[in-house]
Amino acid sequence: METIARHGIAHSFAPFKSLSQTVITSASTLSHSGFTISDSVTFVEPIITHAPNEKVMAKQWLHGYQYGPLWVPPLIGPGTLANLFLAYTAQSQMQRIAYIVAALSIFSILPITFFYMEPGINGATKWKVQMLLKDEGFGMKDTTVWYPSAHRQGGTLASRRWAERTGMKELILFWRRVNNWRWGIAFLAAVASGWATFSEVA
Repeated sequence: METIARHGIAHSFAPFKSLSQTVITSASTLSHSGFTISDSVTFVEPIITHAPNEKVMAKQWLHGYQYGPLWVPPLIGPGTLANLFLAYTAQSQMQRIAYIVAALSIFSILPITFFYMEPGINGATKWKVQMLLKDEGFGMKDTTVWYPSAHRQGGTLASRRWAERTGMKELILFWRRVNNWRWGIAFLAAVASGWATFSEVA
């Protein structure tokens, strides 16, 4: 009965499913991967190559980094939910597994960002920015790992100490290496979702 019901739902939602597949493969997962790659290449490279000093480098990195919350959740949320919907209505077990892998992969970027990057490399780099711009009156209020914010300081004591003995360029390069894992995960999600979509319509 459950299988019959699932197939009935799949048939009823066929038009929406087709739209969801298009959104997933061409917008949510692929776009997130593309944006994240862009962060590593077109955002970071000009900063570390052309910034005349560490202060300018710090300002440029901070402004770019603080744009992240404007596009990351809007891409991850719909991509995760649409993949879960497609997993529920998938016609085969392999397609269902692929959609679930895609959903979990794209969603995993949020905890990686909030619970690993924010208290770690993000916090360290923001602390370095604060140090470099202190004489200009720049500062950030503290926050916790449970309330991450691009406009607040959530770095651990260890990450702050690391920032104090590390150059701005080295911190940005490390940030890029960690960010590369995020676009790799997003690309994996896009491949899994794309395979399931095209195998279903083939």
